[in-house]
Amino acid sequence: MDNWLQKRALLTPKRMALSFKQQSWNFTELKQQVIKVCNHLVGSNIQKLQRVAILGNNTPQLYFTILALQQLGIEIVFINKNLALPEIHYQLQDAQISLLIYADEFQNKLQKLASVTLISLNNLMRAKTSDAADFIKSEFDLNQVTSIMYTSGTTGKPKGVLQTYRNHWSSAIGANLNLPVTAKDTWICAVPLFHISGFSIMMRSLIYGMSVRLYDHFDEESINHDLITGVGTIISVVPYMLKKLLSKKSEPYSSYFSYMLLGGGEIDIATLQACRDEQINVIQSYGMTETASQVVALNPIDAINKIGSVGKPLFPVSLKIADSIALNQVGQVLLKAANISPGYLNETNHNQFTSEGWFKTGDLGYLDSDGFLYLKSRLSELIISGGENIYPREVENVINQFPGIVESAVIGKQNSTWGSVPVAFIVTNKVINLQQLSDYLTSKMAKYKVPKQFILIDELPKTNNGKIRRKLLQSKI
Repeated sequence: MDNWLQKRALLTPKRMALSFKQQSWNFTELKQQVIKVCNHLVGSNIQKLQRVAILGNNTPQLYFTILALQQLGIEIVFINKNLALPEIHYQLQDAQISLLIYADEFQNKLQKLASVTLISLNNLMRAKTSDAADFIKSEFDLNQVTSIMYTSGTTGKPKGVLQTYRNHWSSAIGANLNLPVTAKDTWICAVPLFHISGFSIMMRSLIYGMSVRLYDHFDEESINHDLITGVGTIISVVPYMLKKLLSKKSEPYSSYFSYMLLGGGEIDIATLQACRDEQINVIQSYGMTETASQVVALNPIDAINKIGSVGKPLFPVSLKIADSIALNQVGQVLLKAANISPGYLNETNHNQFTSEGWFKTGDLGYLDSDGFLYLKSRLSELIISGGENIYPREVENVINQFPGIVESAVIGKQNSTWGSVPVAFIVTNKVINLQQLSDYLTSKMAKYKVPKQFILIDELPKTNNGKIRRKLLQSKI
């Protein structure tokens, strides 16, 4: 398939592509900015690398650099800016990264990272240049990996999810069949570009020819202003963001406003009713890094009557419940679609797909008589906090390294602000300082993963085969 950026600049050269604060670029100008970065990358011989890691906030320079790496056919390993240094080090090693491109504000955080070559975005743009024309891909091989995003596994070790051009193309086309997007739309991107929710907006901009309004952080007052004045028409949100926008909303949104695409966890009925009263269309969705964004969506018209459901599968997505022989029977959610990742970096994928080729999501759910999907729980006991995924096993592995900790169990506790926050039950063999434990964990992992409460317990409740009975722990918080 033709290079997406090149084709989009050819088809709609003067159409708005990107805006950030008071700056804006049409697709021709976006292409020029990206080529400029390509010339610096080639001048530094970076085009010879198979993959490069990138770390930064949502800025135009990061946006340009991501697209430049894609132009050169370099696989992009996205690093979550919230990770602690040991977590970053593990992912760089696992992906066999030799070069990390980072935003300058992270220099202090990375100064002890000696395992890879570091180059800041500012220094990259000061480096010598060389004509990149011969290295820019005229076509994208749809089966080629273009992005790698790490997600924690049930074993506690993060896994690099491989995402191909076909995955992103199929995700964009499948979504547009169910969630209308036009060339006149502007999608507000205040979710991180290092998440699939953010990167998928970039890819859809090229494929749909729509504009992206980029935010370097979530600012509910500024975003509300954009939605009220018609600067933005669509926005991706998690429950925390939606509630903040509602609390600060002072005027009706513009007649150009289309909808909010909601992911990252469940939303309560009171918030949905408030959105309905305010005439705010909210499309709830379900997806994951492995599916290159959403695969199931719930339209506003069904949101109240089907409270608790994440919706119906998008048109190109096949969905079934494993071993289900009746409606409302709970089982593992299985998927088939062209947007599903081919697998994980450095791992065989025999256990991720059934013998018939169905992707095993690791989520438990059921279908009602109308075909709406309801999720009951995560097989992996996933905690979603403010749109961030937290896997208990990963946190427990770090807690158990602290002196005096015999064992631990981490579960989610409902929270009105974040949806859910992690809480740790710990068994000790000596008196420990809980503040020191919290400080230790903060130095080892992203802050959102650190338990907000520690509960001392004599022993963890377990089944006869030694598995932790997490439901019993839920009754203790």
